[in-house]
Amino acid sequence: MKTTTNPHAGFYLSPMFPGVQFKRRDEAPSSATVSYRTTAEHRAAVEKWRKTAPANDSDIFGKKPKTDAPRHRGLGAMSGLLAFRNRPTGVAEGAGVKMKGFSALASNWSLMPANDNVPPEDGFGNERSVQYEPSIDLIMESVAKIRTRERPEPSILNPTSNREIHSIPTGGSVEYGSYVDDEGDRHRCIVRIGSLRFSDGTQKEKGHKLVLGEAVDADIGMPIGAMLGCNEKSARDKGAEIDESGSNAHYRWMVKAKSAKQPKKKARSKLRVVMSKTEARAMLAQAIANTPVLPEVKRGPDGFPYGPTALRKLFIAGQKGKNGETGSQAWEDIAVESENKRQFEIALESMLDSDVRVLTDAVDAKSLAQLGEARGYKGRHAVDAGRSLLRAANDNFERALELATYAAEG
Repeated sequence: MKTTTNPHAGFYLSPMFPGVQFKRRDEAPSSATVSYRTTAEHRAAVEKWRKTAPANDSDIFGKKPKTDAPRHRGLGAMSGLLAFRNRPTGVAEGAGVKMKGFSALASNWSLMPANDNVPPEDGFGNERSVQYEPSIDLIMESVAKIRTRERPEPSILNPTSNREIHSIPTGGSVEYGSYVDDEGDRHRCIVRIGSLRFSDGTQKEKGHKLVLGEAVDADIGMPIGAMLGCNEKSARDKGAEIDESGSNAHYRWMVKAKSAKQPKKKARSKLRVVMSKTEARAMLAQAIANTPVLPEVKRGPDGFPYGPTALRKLFIAGQKGKNGETGSQAWEDIAVESENKRQFEIALESMLDSDVRVLTDAVDAKSLAQLGEARGYKGRHAVDAGRSLLRAANDNFERALELATYAAEG
């Protein structure tokens, strides 16, 4: 930039800034000069570049690592540490070693599930066994205690023809009622025979009726003389056995025990004393120390508690869940978990306590330095010591697991 009034060669005076000179562009040397070369020259230049170019394109702009030895080298395959972290529940819980429980995964899925979604073929449907209430036996038992007399049906048009014979109750457990017909006359009717009850035209029972082609709940009036409380239910397929595995009778037969009765409630004369567990234990110890001869302990017979009413709720295997669920694990899962636990216990018993503690700390440790610092090392030495201890413990545990598996197979 020049500030003289007479511009030099290659410069010009600025019209906006008086006395300022700028260099002309047409006089400046150009660095963007386009060069031209033939096809043969271009191919020769490419071949020359390929002789010194890196093998991978990513190496052209890649940067070298800071060190040839990464910080976590050799820790990629720690199968022993992973196996120790996912160990079965209850393994190595003692001797001052802080353990963290991990529950084993289990499945109740059968190996060969039954496909019951296929619709039955025509003509091969199952016939259901229908139970009626009251039963035929109950009806015959109620009628057998009634005294009756027979009388032919009265007929005015043809008194000499064969007429239907009616049985008229004359004694027994029979109760009569009355009803009013459409003309307003009152008549007597039977409303009870033994434990069977009959309608006098005023009773209604729950039922269903069709409304616009759909079955809806309704109160249906019972005609005069209809038996009340009749019901039917389909309990099982014909020819199939009744499943009584979840009934109370089944558990009483299996355990051979009696059910407890409802305990009697007693009125409390004094208010309940609220105390902690420590105070209660101290009071019990003091009472035992002050009693020279303790009373005899009476042991009652084995039995079921008063509640719950369904005894199957007391047993895990008897509980019924939603579709596809049961109350207990499949026996295959229990057997596999028990065998894995036994192998882990054998492997841990053959290892040193120091290696077990290293694996235990490594499960919750946040860095290798934490493992080393826990054993007295500082700084960079803590990282190297933690790596060496972890690799040694991992290798020893892998070898111990292999020997335990071989011993279990033998």
